[in-house]
Amino acid sequence: TERVYTIVGRGKVYEETASDPRLLAILDRLLAPHYLLSANHAICIYPGEKAQNLHHDDSFYPFANPRPAISISTIGAIDAFTPENGGTVMFPGSHLWPMERRIALRDAVDAGKPHGEHSIKLTMPAGAICVFQGTLIHGAGANESDAPRLAYTNHYCEPWARTQENFYLGVPKETVRRMSP
Repeated sequence: TERVYTIVGRGKVYEETASDPRLLAILDRLLAPHYLLSANHAICIYPGEKAQNLHHDDSFYPFANPRPAISISTIGAIDAFTPENGGTVMFPGSHLWPMERRIALRDAVDAGKPHGEHSIKLTMPAGAICVFQGTLIHGAGANESDAPRLAYTNHYCEPWARTQENFYLGVPKETVRRMSP
């Protein structure tokens, strides 16, 4: 798996995906005013790559679950997502699970036990985007196809929260001056 971070500073198209008015309208309903772009990167999963460890994106905030999400995550499909090419495995409703259930899932997966009855494999066409709470358990699936699968992910956080990426250091000032608020 190859990851490229802070893509918002690498071209206008990445800024546009992070600030698309349709996406911002959704975020305006889910986060407090003046929310922040927390992380922004591209992910390419190559053929033969194993499934990613299950996780939730705002796990670095030191608060127990369940709790309100401190962040909202997005996954944008550059290539179509299929069960064969590593479409993200998601656990609907897991953002509401107590820590005990989250730990039991992790332990079952670590022990090689099946967890399919609780999960779905995200499928979507190229150009689609998935929006979900940062507390939802998920992980990229194994790429069992013969082609890479490319996507980008943007994470947004409450205005009082710390961002995952340091955009002050990652995006040149002259680029920031040309960007939208």
